Amino acid sequence: MELYHVGYVVDDIEKAMAALSATAGRTWSEIRPRHLKVQVDDSPEILQVELLAAYSRPGPPYVELIQDVSGGIWSGGAHGGARLDHLGYWEADLPGRVAALRAAGGTQVVHAVDDSGNPVRFAYMRAPGGGPWLELVDESVKPELMAWIEGTA
Repeated sequence: MELYHVGYVVDDIEKAMAALSATAGRTWSEIRPRHLKVQVDDSPEILQVELLAAYSRPGPPYVELIQDVSGGIWSGGAHGGARLDHLGYWEADLPGRVAALRAAGGTQVVHAVDDSGNPVRFAYMRAPGGGPWLELVDESVKPELMAWIEGTA
């Protein structure tokens, strides 16, 4: 698997972008709202969520900032401030890798679904030993995602 980004949940995405620009010389993709259909922890319920995110440049690895969604999947919780959320990897065989991680004792946290409820685009997994979530991103979305990050779309 190829690590391409590190994701942080932040209280204020614009403030976090400005701080990393000033301290680390990063530039940013546009902040883009993403409307997603997801399932959480194997629940049959499909949720509609809106995610605000931006990616740093240059990379890889990129830094992904996600606006805190209070009480939601991407929430900083009671601690506030930025928190390491996940490590993002490109995955050529998303269903196969998810199955392999489950067989090794990992658990699926959340995944995007299509209109029929089939997993698509990404899956967040908890590794058996803990630590940050692993976000497995289907390589089929790489051109679209990279165009956003690089500002060419």
